[in-house]
Amino acid sequence: MSAHSQELFSTYGNCTEYTHGFISIEGESKDIAPLYCDAMSFSEGLAAVKKGDKWGFIEANNNVVIGFQYDGARSFSDGQSIVRQGDFYGVINKRGEFVIPPRYYDLMSYELEGKQYFISRDSTFFQGIIDREGKEILPHRYTYIITLEPIVTTERKLYKNIPFYTAFQKIDSSQGSFYEQFKGNAFQFSPEKGRHDIYDLQFNKLASKLATNYSDGFQHHQLQRIDTFLEKNAHKKMEEKTMAIDSLLALPELDSMSQVIDPSYVGSGRMTSNEINSYLDSLGYRVFTENGKTGLRKGNEILIPAQHTELERVNGVIRFPQSEDIAILEEHYGGRFRNKIKGIFDVFMVIPHDGEPTQASHQYSLSGAIKLPVRIVNKQSKKVISRITPLGFLYLHTKANVAEKESRTYSLVNWRGQELLPGVYQNIEVLKTGHVLVTQEKEVGNGMEEHFGLFNRKGKEIIPAGMYSDIKPFDKTSDNLYLAIWSEHYPTIAEKKETQYANKTYVIIKVDGNSTKVINTFSASMVYPWHLDPETGMLRYKRNFEDK
Repeated sequence: MSAHSQELFSTYGNCTEYTHGFISIEGESKDIAPLYCDAMSFSEGLAAVKKGDKWGFIEANNNVVIGFQYDGARSFSDGQSIVRQGDFYGVINKRGEFVIPPRYYDLMSYELEGKQYFISRDSTFFQGIIDREGKEILPHRYTYIITLEPIVTTERKLYKNIPFYTAFQKIDSSQGSFYEQFKGNAFQFSPEKGRHDIYDLQFNKLASKLATNYSDGFQHHQLQRIDTFLEKNAHKKMEEKTMAIDSLLALPELDSMSQVIDPSYVGSGRMTSNEINSYLDSLGYRVFTENGKTGLRKGNEILIPAQHTELERVNGVIRFPQSEDIAILEEHYGGRFRNKIKGIFDVFMVIPHDGEPTQASHQYSLSGAIKLPVRIVNKQSKKVISRITPLGFLYLHTKANVAEKESRTYSLVNWRGQELLPGVYQNIEVLKTGHVLVTQEKEVGNGMEEHFGLFNRKGKEIIPAGMYSDIKPFDKTSDNLYLAIWSEHYPTIAEKKETQYANKTYVIIKVDGNSTKVINTFSASMVYPWHLDPETGMLRYKRNFEDK
């Protein structure tokens, strides 16, 4: 079995160490007690749970809808679930019927162009691709199939038109079957070795290359070049495409500075200087010179007087600006949505350079009406803009103390330059809801405590710092819900690490305006907000058995 499958179907023991249950964000009356030896999160109204040594499926009311008969199970997706019987995997529907029989050594769900497929290992142990009915789409003849996944942090694909590649090595049958050899030493079949084939979105092979390691396989600049070609030449026949791609592979690598990148790949990245200047010029913003000094105007209106040696127009990118701030961002920062669905929003500032030996000391809004310090340096302290957030600018404060150790704290200033939070926090995180989550360290007799607090978008306290020893948001719901840990004895940072796997008291908090309400309290050793299923409102958790 692949490492991927082992992870998917791992268990936490046989109910001698942990039990698993579900908490409802609607209240304790809908909770499911920790009765199960293992569990997956709810999905499409059902959750896979393990009772004894077998898996089945339950509804949110704990009613068993598919009996306990499988040796492994995954959550449902698009009406189907991967299950294991013995050593083999198959796919069932919500009636518990096999739509793909359990005859594969491995199955991994794979979505391409909105359609559901499975990367599978059949009885030969070679990989191929089948559709949701079990029809073979790509023959089972490859040692590995490697998907070129989207970049999670920017939510963009590496390549639009090259979704995966295959790796193939010849198997010496005198040494046993591929399955036996793989079990004995999987490393010998590492996907960096062998013949690599790249494919398009229609499962057509585009090109092949022999590789002994990743450095002589397909390189990023080659795939990027091929991807751009495919984007522009979708109308051409496959024979024409493959011939052209062979020619592209023979070309030398371009200097990184001269490569042309499709703007659609920029995603949430900042604009280049040329892009900034071209965009702002198109809106009528002009840098002008008068008496040897530089200023900024829009049309006939002077926004920044000509009193600087040089002006640099810069771009910042924020995600999901608050609706209340859109007007000021548009008026003063040239704000615009680059991608409204993904919440990607551009803002523009102007930084003057007047011959300072290091960096600029302040910045202007694009309108010139708002002026903020970029850096303030004193003998033993420094304050600099660290980054921009959906609420404004985050400043980093550094200070050397008596022991010559540098302390680092943060403050938050809104778009108008007004301080929302002072520079006393070790971390400030602006959430999608507009709330601000902070942590503040406090030295106590037996160590250092980490206090969590929550503020609204105007800097007003909602949850006082130190009430809970941890606070995390539920990202999958817009109901302003938070998962917090309450401790009768507030732990130090060291004590939190020592007891991280022990049972703790968790609370689910709902924020309404500036008030809070606890809607559920439960004991668990481990729970993560991202395990919440928005459809059922059920949250999976794990509890130490001995403390049950």
